[in-house]
Amino acid sequence: MPSEIYLVKVGMTMEEGTVEEWYIADGARVEPGEMLYRLETEKVNLDVDAETSGTVRHLADAGTTCKPGDVVGFIYADDEVIPDVLPTPKPKPDIAVASDTVGDDKSAKPVVAKPKRAGGRIAASPVARKLAGELGIDLANLTGTGPRGRITKEDVQAAADAAATAPAGPQSGSSTPLTGMRRTIAERMHGSLRDTAQLTMDMEVAMDDAVKLRRDLLAEWEGDGIRVTYTDLVLAAATKALGRYPAMNSALQANALVRFEAVHIGLAVALEEGLIVPVIKDANSKTLRELASVSADLAKRARDGKLTLADVEGGTFTVTSLGMYGVDTFTPILNPPQAGILGVGRIYDGVRWAGDTAVKAAMMRLSLTWDHRVLDGAPAAEFLAAVRDFLESPYRLLV
Repeated sequence: MPSEIYLVKVGMTMEEGTVEEWYIADGARVEPGEMLYRLETEKVNLDVDAETSGTVRHLADAGTTCKPGDVVGFIYADDEVIPDVLPTPKPKPDIAVASDTVGDDKSAKPVVAKPKRAGGRIAASPVARKLAGELGIDLANLTGTGPRGRITKEDVQAAADAAATAPAGPQSGSSTPLTGMRRTIAERMHGSLRDTAQLTMDMEVAMDDAVKLRRDLLAEWEGDGIRVTYTDLVLAAATKALGRYPAMNSALQANALVRFEAVHIGLAVALEEGLIVPVIKDANSKTLRELASVSADLAKRARDGKLTLADVEGGTFTVTSLGMYGVDTFTPILNPPQAGILGVGRIYDGVRWAGDTAVKAAMMRLSLTWDHRVLDGAPAAEFLAAVRDFLESPYRLLV
């Protein structure tokens, strides 16, 4: 009997995954430890290795979305006869959860990769391909309704009928299927707005002392390779403020308010294919220097595609910054089940008042979005004011 190649399960909450790319071509030989296929999940991607040697036959095309435990291919031993028509096995019910750490375990190498379909191969029946060619339908724009998302001739015909009855007017230049990380972000952000009571408030912060502190710390820590950022200062300020106002470090779960003892702050990192939020665990037990070091490491590994599943789970509050893009203020969207997310704008030339006198100052706006089901506006404002106060007296962040 051939060895079955399963869609690996990554994490206990994974419900589906996509065979993003086959590394071993259909009919080619593989050896134990060689990478078989790249698995794309809603959180991280990983390369799945072969456990035995033989000839690989694909059951699922690249781009096919399956459930954990589904058989996506076979490895036939050298003495086995490969049939012209591959069998259709049942999914494995007790498929193991893949490791979420990077190390000697070659079966788990989580990375974040650009969504793509290897070799341009799209899961579609031969009849559907033929009909699409005749009708001029681009299969990449269709969503399949057949087994494992395969495009059928009915899908092609429906697309052709819809195009024929579409009103005249401007047409889109191109269309990209919503898959992988982009699809997950779309679903979660829509669900976040639908399922929570979100409000946002802004507050201006005088950053002159914070600018001076950062300049001093850059010089002091330069020899150790630690480059503190303004976001690091906000992370430290938010951590201390969460200690004073733990209601912001809470969530509504199963009709109960859950207050988290640990402060695990997520740091939003923008990638070409979407946004990912690695988590600084136990931020309240770390010094500013340690926060700067950990945040830099997480951001680098996010951009290099080396985050693990553990790196992106367990956040209790999130900080996201668009200041580097020249943005003054924006409305961040909650990352459920968290009750709060803090947006950081750019530092700009403004004024602050010293009595009746306007004084030129470096200013920044913070935008706090919170879940009104968890806490009201007054405690949310008190939390935001505490963040502001720590930033305006930034040497308290070193204590």
